[in-house]
Formats: sequence, structure tokens, C-alpha cells
Amino acid sequence: MKRNEIFIIGGAILAAILLFKGQATSSASKSIPFISPFSNLLGKAEAKAIQTLGSNIQTLQSVKESNLGIAQSILDLERSTADVKISQQQTELDKVQGYIGSQQKFAASGAFASLAPKGEWQNAARALLGRFDLELSQGGDSVFPDFKLFKTRENRGIIEQQARYETAQENIAKASEFAIRQQGEIDRLNEEYQTRFGGLSRYG
Repeated sequence: MKRNEIFIIGGAILAAILLFKGQATSSASKSIPFISPFSNLLGKAEAKAIQTLGSNIQTLQSVKESNLGIAQSILDLERSTADVKISQQQTELDKVQGYIGSQQKFAASGAFASLAPKGEWQNAARALLGRFDLELSQGGDSVFPDFKLFKTRENRGIIEQQARYETAQENIAKASEFAIRQQGEIDRLNEEYQTRFGGLSRYG
């Protein structure tokens, strides 16, 4: 063989060998996975973070339940205090309403309008009763010289009935004003409780 042919054949063999080695190395490098030296540390950090998160969630839940318990205690105390105040006002209101009912039993005298001088003594039966009793100790048949209001037991009874009715009406008016104030206080206490302690959400 000539020297050139030997070089060509040798070069071809060498190229084939190098090609074969390159494929083997590439194949081998593909089959071996890359292992990062930090992967173990990352795994531990993730596990610790998950554990810490779970612990924090439990702590937050415990705090929330504790806050709800405290809030409920506050609400119970405030509701009890409000109930006592409302009960006191309601008791007084019931008494006032009972008193109003008792005063409403006094009826007006149907005969009074025709008995007393028209206009002058209307809605003034108590004053007329005082004058009637004063005139009883003096002479004469009539309380008024120009108007015949005779000094009889029957007439006095009529005047007295009307006087009681007028007093009762004044009492009812005053008691009704008081009852309105008491009901307003009951409403205020209920509204104050609802405004200040209407829910537990802010303690959650």
C-alpha cells in the first residue's frame, strides 16, 4: 500500500473511534441525573416551613377562640346589666300604666254642665267644690246670688264627681308624659346595647 492510502485508512479508523466514543459519552451523560448539592437543604427548609405554618395556624385559631370567649363574656355581662336596667324601667312603667288605668275609672259628671254657671266654672270643678263647702257654713240657699246652685247633698256630689274627674285627667296627662320618657329610656338602652355589642365578628 502506498503511504497516502495508509494515512487515509488510519484517519478513517481514528475518526470512527472518536465518533463512537463521543456517542457513548453523550449517552452516558444523559442517563445520569444531575443532583444539586442544595436539594437536601431545600427539602428540609420546605418541611420546616410547612410545620411552622401549621403551628401558626393552630396558634391563630387558639387566639381567635380565646377572643371569642372573652367577647362572649363581655356580651353576657353587658346584656345582663342592660336587662337589669330595662327591667327596672319596665317595672316603673308598669306601675305608671296601672296608675293611669286607675285614674281612667273616674268618669265625668253628666249633670255638671247644667249645674254650674255656664263657662265660668267649666274645667274648674275643684275650685267650685271649695266655694260650695265654704258657702255651706253661711246662710242662704244658693251658692251664687244670681245663679241658683242650691246647697244640697246631691249638688255637692255632682260637683265632687266632676272635681275628681278633672284631677284624674291631670294625673293621666302627667303620668303619660312620664311613661313616654320611661319607654324612651327602655328603647335607648336596647339601642345602646345593639350598637355597642351587636355582634361578635370584630372579635374573630
